[in-house]
Amino acid sequence: MTHCGTFLTNRNAEEVFDLLANPERFAPLLPHFESMSTEDEVHFTVRIVIAIGEISGHANLAMELGQALRPSDVEYTGAAMIAGSPLKLRLRFQIASSDGITKVTWQGEFSLEGMLSLMAGGLIDSMGRQHFEFMAEHIQNALRDEVSSGEAFTSPAS
Repeated sequence: MTHCGTFLTNRNAEEVFDLLANPERFAPLLPHFESMSTEDEVHFTVRIVIAIGEISGHANLAMELGQALRPSDVEYTGAAMIAGSPLKLRLRFQIASSDGITKVTWQGEFSLEGMLSLMAGGLIDSMGRQHFEFMAEHIQNALRDEVSSGEAFTSPAS
C-alpha cells in the first residue's frame, strides 16, 4: 500500500530537514509512538501500539535513516514482526523552498504479509492511509509549534 501527500510550511527547508532527518525528533511523530532506542546515528528502534481489528499489541520497528540529502531529501525504512507477520515500511520526504514557503511532499509505503494480513483483510489499506495522514499532521503541528513558541521541537503533545 502506498499513500502520499503534500503540505506547506513557513519554516525554511533547512529547519524542515533538521526535524525530519533527526530520528530523535522524527520518531515521536509516528502514529502510536511509545518509545525509541537508538543504536547509532541512522539505526533505531521505535516501539508503537498496534491495533488491527480485534488484534492489539505492540511492535518494535527496526528503523534506518537510509537517505538524508540536505536540505531536500529524507528517507526511512523499517521492519517488524507482528504476530508472526512481517511488516515493512518506507517513508520518503522531498523538501523544496520558494518565496519563503517550504513544500514538503511525502510518500509512505507499507506491506504486511502472513496470517495477520489475511485476518485484517480490507482494514489494512484504510488504517495505513489514516496512519500516514496522522504522521503528516504531527509533522505539520511540530513545525507550527516551533514557529509559535520560537523554540526547537522536543516532543508531540499527543
